[in-house]
Amino acid sequence: MDDRKRLEELNTLLVDTFDAVMQVEEKSLRHVGGGELSIAEFHTLECIGKGEDNRRTVGEIAEALEVTVPTVTVCVGKLVKKGYVTKTRSEKDARVAIIELTREGRKMNRLHRYFHEQMLLAVQDEFSEEEMEYLIRCLRRLNGFFEDKL
Repeated sequence: MDDRKRLEELNTLLVDTFDAVMQVEEKSLRHVGGGELSIAEFHTLECIGKGEDNRRTVGEIAEALEVTVPTVTVCVGKLVKKGYVTKTRSEKDARVAIIELTREGRKMNRLHRYFHEQMLLAVQDEFSEEEMEYLIRCLRRLNGFFEDKL
């Protein structure tokens, strides 16, 4: 295979794999009870859940997700209306909004985490131990390449 064809195939595989993961994730999460949540909202819940006591500030969420504060503010507003998070003002600084997962938010976050665990177990079943190690090394290197470009 010549270089041009190899690069075309690599491009197709990268784009198709990314799209497939996102579609499977969205379908799976909608099926298990998260039908009213977008993937961005699930990822926002995940980010909040990684904070101390399942809470973070809007700025911390924006930084972790690498999006703007206004983007997070809009998303959080939707999540508050849906009952997945609460928004309170910091006692130390009233300008700072503290976002915390509700019981339903923690439930959806667990479902999202469970989806990823199941996806990884399914992928692992397709590869030998050596192939998994090689795949991980290649993906680390690929991820490093894209992070350098950011």
